[in-house]
Amino acid sequence: MSTGDQEKNQNKQVFKHTLVQASAFLVVILCAILFFFVIFSYSTWTGKLAYLVSGLKSIIIGIAIAYLLNPIVNGLEKRLRKLIKNPKNEAKTNAALRAFSAIAVVLFAVIIAGFLLYAILPQVMISISSLIRNFPYYVDEITDLIKSNRQLQSFLDNVLTNATEVISKWLNENVLQNIQSYVTLAASGVVSVITVLADVLVGLIISVYVLCSTETFVGQAKKIVYALFNKRHAKMILDTMRKSNEIFGGFISGKLLDSLIIGVLCFLGLTALHMPYIALVSVIVGVTNVIPFFGPYIGMIPSTILVMLVDFKKGVIVLIFIIILQQIDGNVIGPKILGKSTGLSAFWVVFSVMFFGKLWGIFGMLIGVPVFGVIYYLADTFVDYRLRQRSLPSETEEYKNLDYFEEDGTRITLDGKKTQRELRKEEQKELRRQWMEENQENFERWLHQHKKKEDEDETK
Repeated sequence: MSTGDQEKNQNKQVFKHTLVQASAFLVVILCAILFFFVIFSYSTWTGKLAYLVSGLKSIIIGIAIAYLLNPIVNGLEKRLRKLIKNPKNEAKTNAALRAFSAIAVVLFAVIIAGFLLYAILPQVMISISSLIRNFPYYVDEITDLIKSNRQLQSFLDNVLTNATEVISKWLNENVLQNIQSYVTLAASGVVSVITVLADVLVGLIISVYVLCSTETFVGQAKKIVYALFNKRHAKMILDTMRKSNEIFGGFISGKLLDSLIIGVLCFLGLTALHMPYIALVSVIVGVTNVIPFFGPYIGMIPSTILVMLVDFKKGVIVLIFIIILQQIDGNVIGPKILGKSTGLSAFWVVFSVMFFGKLWGIFGMLIGVPVFGVIYYLADTFVDYRLRQRSLPSETEEYKNLDYFEEDGTRITLDGKKTQRELRKEEQKELRRQWMEENQENFERWLHQHKKKEDEDETK
């Protein structure tokens, strides 16, 4: 190759390198602009997203129900396939079994939900009506307690005086002037309840269609991925989606089952202890247990206060019972059901609940942990990949007492010493070097004889 051709190739490489750098710089600028646009236009795009979600509410509910029931449908379908051997038309048989499994599981879920509502709602209504009926008695008890303590009475008198002024001002300025809007709001609330029930009913129907077509939807999604990306990237995307499904499905279904078990155990325990408001307290404890980390405490406080209004000693007993129940859940029941489905430590669980709770409210507190679990998995996979490219260990334990890595990859700890692993590596390296030196002469003699034999063969 002539000097001119070398210069042309070198100029082409410089141009390509400059073009790649400029493209990367442009992408970074566009991402930064997009990020700031999202941050400063948060309320705008969230409002549009909420409007879109409200229009697709029935479909979203149907997809959510199908996602939760899909593992049960798959299990029932596999069992039914074992009963039917050598079908004449396998495709039609599989489609019929899938449809039957989907309809049967959805109907069974509706029956179970209806039975639970039928069993729990009357008890909850009795507890609430009893609370309302006994409320004047609780007020008298609190009033007698305040009268017996002068300091507390003077403090509460000041608080009540200020509160009365604030409430009077609020009633005059807000309630009386906007009473018509409040009536309209109450009427719209009734309409909203009816709308939600209709959305749930339509969602149940949609869930059957989604469950029947799950394999088709999955196949179409895979086809689109392989059409848009090369084989290596498509495989990475599908592996990530499988892991995300494992994290989401395992956490959500496990958490719902865990909360149901805690609610039932709470009901049985309070019944054995002869406590008041058994159904109401059990529902509060079971429902709030769905929220990770903070849920048990959110349910414990109102439950204890409700029982303390009836009997202070019983309230203390309920408090101790719920604490023991939550300890059993956190150390025995929860780990057995959930395992390590998200791969997050306690700190990251608290962080995800607080962050997504602030971002999306109660809904964010419910799904924050699996969402952050997927983000954590992606970050961890990327970091491990980059470390393997640099021939460095990917285990976190290797970095806890690390000072630095030498150019040859030797790990130096904070006390300036090499680890036992590095010492063993160096010892093995030294043994290999000694063996090579000891056998160098024999190797050269063998190589000389081998070359001599080849020369003789060529001569012949």
